[in-house]
Amino acid sequence: MNLDSVIKFFAPKGMHISDSVRATASEQLTVTDVMAALGMTQADAGIGLAMYLGKAGISPQDKDAAISWLTEYAKLRAPMAVRKAAGKKFSLCMRILARFAFNDYASSAADSYDCPKCHGKGLITKTSMITKSHYTMRLPQFAKTLGQSPSDFEVFRQVKDVDHQLCGKCSGTGKISKRCQCGGTGKTLDRKKSELQGVPVYKECKRCEGRGYSRPKSSVAYRGILSQLDSLPDRTWRYSWKPFYESLVTKCFEEESNAEAQLKKVTRTQDMIEIS
Repeated sequence: MNLDSVIKFFAPKGMHISDSVRATASEQLTVTDVMAALGMTQADAGIGLAMYLGKAGISPQDKDAAISWLTEYAKLRAPMAVRKAAGKKFSLCMRILARFAFNDYASSAADSYDCPKCHGKGLITKTSMITKSHYTMRLPQFAKTLGQSPSDFEVFRQVKDVDHQLCGKCSGTGKISKRCQCGGTGKTLDRKKSELQGVPVYKECKRCEGRGYSRPKSSVAYRGILSQLDSLPDRTWRYSWKPFYESLVTKCFEEESNAEAQLKKVTRTQDMIEIS
């Protein structure tokens, strides 16, 4: 059993709550077995399980706990150059790095962000000046006698016209998906090999490196640190802070992998028989 199968137990759509089909075999896991397996996984790899549940949006408390643990981990593993640059704001900076690192870890192809063109409204306001006219009075009899026309009594004025149009960048949704051009699959068609072999051949997408979505840029975390350390040079960030930030993101994936390995270990058939 892997971590992806755990999600269905927190939001069941039917009365049959299990990670396998209905069967009478002894290796079928019941709800009690899964809950016991989660408890044992939490005891040995609680941080990784909390990170995954926070990433999946199951538990906001686990998300806060994972960020707090990552903050303490950052305080212990921070390089000396980072400690010196942060100074008295070291703890706050580590909290900011931990939060951005967790958001980087939790991002996926299903995420979206506000459209920068319409600022999430879905509509764009266009203002223009148009010319309108009106007649000051009806054409009097003396004007008709003199051969004047209604246009001689016409007055022109400039009016501001406000027009609301659908945003072309987000098509009126106000959101832009983080999904890559490969459709979130992480694979693209290799045209040369497909023509040679006569069948579709796929390769890893070079734009997203097989992830299916674009990662948040590290410059976003840099701007977050600049809110506290406005004098931090870009060179210091690139050579000291950025590698440490990337190591925090890697640590999140390592803890998730550890939790999944522990869950698979405790849900093996032989282990469940011994526990029962």
